[in-house]
Amino acid sequence: MVQNYFDLKGFIEKQISELNKRKPLVNKEMSLDDKQEHKQTNEIDWRQELELFTQADLNKQAYQLSYTISQPTTSTYVYTLKSGETLPVKSLKIVLDEVSKQPKLVEALLQEENRLYDSEKKLQLTCTMRPEGVWLVKTYEINGFQHLTITDKKTFSVKGTIN
Repeated sequence: MVQNYFDLKGFIEKQISELNKRKPLVNKEMSLDDKQEHKQTNEIDWRQELELFTQADLNKQAYQLSYTISQPTTSTYVYTLKSGETLPVKSLKIVLDEVSKQPKLVEALLQEENRLYDSEKKLQLTCTMRPEGVWLVKTYEINGFQHLTITDKKTFSVKGTIN
């Protein structure tokens, strides 16, 4: 399949593999409605932790003609869902590092709505060059809500900072 868009899935897969190898210490903050939890751990299932970023990849057959692409700067790519399309990924922004040409910032907005529920997830991932010369995730953040028609709206957030 031709890749019309940045290969976010491929990039995240490489990050997962690198993070699984290194098992870095992560400061993690989580909240569900009013309950908050903080922890430091290096026991993280990175495939599960970064799953939503993989889902934000636009290189799927059904997505091929659904996005407009703009490039506000030479290293910034913004993909926006075209009007009338009903895909869950509403927008994706990728800012590449000038030197390494690797993503230093990934932002995505995922929204779903149907008769039973609506949900929104805002994703942000930052990457940086590690002292040992590896391009690696520095922070990731997921904020959002899920609202079932029969229940109250549940808000959640997860924020991880890799040491």
